[in-house]
Amino acid sequence: MGTKAANTAMWHPKEVILIGLTLIASAVHFADNAFRLDLYPGPDWLTRNVVLATWFVMLLAACLVYWTNTRTALVAYGVLGFGGFAHYVMPQGRSMPARCTLTISADAASSVLLIAYALLRSRMNPVKCTLKSLSISIARDAFLETARSISTESER
Repeated sequence: MGTKAANTAMWHPKEVILIGLTLIASAVHFADNAFRLDLYPGPDWLTRNVVLATWFVMLLAACLVYWTNTRTALVAYGVLGFGGFAHYVMPQGRSMPARCTLTISADAASSVLLIAYALLRSRMNPVKCTLKSLSISIARDAFLETARSISTESER
């Protein structure tokens, strides 16, 4: 019926891959940071639970970014991937092991790819996707599909 068109409109394979890549890279960085907090310089209030909760918020943000599918949302989410560089602002930032630098760099590199894609993509969804616009789109597609099937049956 009309759901195929609606599903096609909501399915963005490149965005899934790029957002998924940023999520994986940030998950590795955040997990390493949370479970080896002693290797990453940070303020005293930055505990394992805070790090893990922050990554969960980023996961929710990634879902929201994918759902809205706007250039602004993709770029804004991509900018979050540079947050790991804040470790270098701390006094002990220069003494981090290579694995910490690797996870931070992977997080930032995946964000660069996402931002570059968003900025260079020729066609982005200029309208914010809302439940109302989605339901209107599904209803319209269902109506058109029904009208086509009726006209096809009447021609027989």
